[in-house]
Amino acid sequence: MNHPELWQIRFSMYPEKARWALDYKQVPHVRHSLLPGPHVLTLMPRFGQKSMPILRHDGRVLKNSATVLDYVERTWPDPPLYPADAQQRARALEIQKWFDDEIGPALRRAAFFEWLPHTEYAARVLAGGLPAWQQKVYVSAFPCIRAVMRMDMQIGAAGAETGRERTKEALDFVVRHAAETGYLIGDRFSIADLTAATVLQATCLPLEYPASAPEPRPAGWQRWLERWRDHPGLDYVRRIYRDHRGQSCAVSE
Repeated sequence: MNHPELWQIRFSMYPEKARWALDYKQVPHVRHSLLPGPHVLTLMPRFGQKSMPILRHDGRVLKNSATVLDYVERTWPDPPLYPADAQQRARALEIQKWFDDEIGPALRRAAFFEWLPHTEYAARVLAGGLPAWQQKVYVSAFPCIRAVMRMDMQIGAAGAETGRERTKEALDFVVRHAAETGYLIGDRFSIADLTAATVLQATCLPLEYPASAPEPRPAGWQRWLERWRDHPGLDYVRRIYRDHRGQSCAVSE
């Protein structure tokens, strides 16, 4: 059987969107997990880009999470992630784009501003699931990798402040729009909820998120999580993960 292949970073919001969609539709797939930084050496020669997720299936190569999810939806339509109603579907895709383009990068800058200084912990979270020797090597190399990440994602104090504002805006958004039915569009789980919960998972690290940040967590990680602890939007994020994340459908090569 020709299983789709997913290139991912385990602890990353956009690959999580692709993982979740494949798992939700119970599609067996192969995952190629790479480390932030060294991943460029694998992806650039093969695919000509450094961002993930990348999905390869039946001779097609799909790049960026929205394109991957659209392909997954068309190829494996059940259970659906796109609303059947055309207007609701258009609105769900608008919400996906807003979270992908506006909220995700801003939130990531803000979270990483507080997370990355904790060298060993941050490196081990990003290298989670790999053999101990690889984690050890990655910890040693992480100060250089972190410098590149900060430059590449424009992580700094000003960006972090903006990111915190956008994060609150997004949490307020899900509270407001899910108030009536529990979902952002209509009365059922859709691409809008999957995207919103994936982008916002960093505010509370739901138990169902398939990459762990174990306790005890260092000060910067705790400070970030404490900032959002009392926001009602976290109830939405945790509920969507609890009710809809499901089990991994990853298989071996």
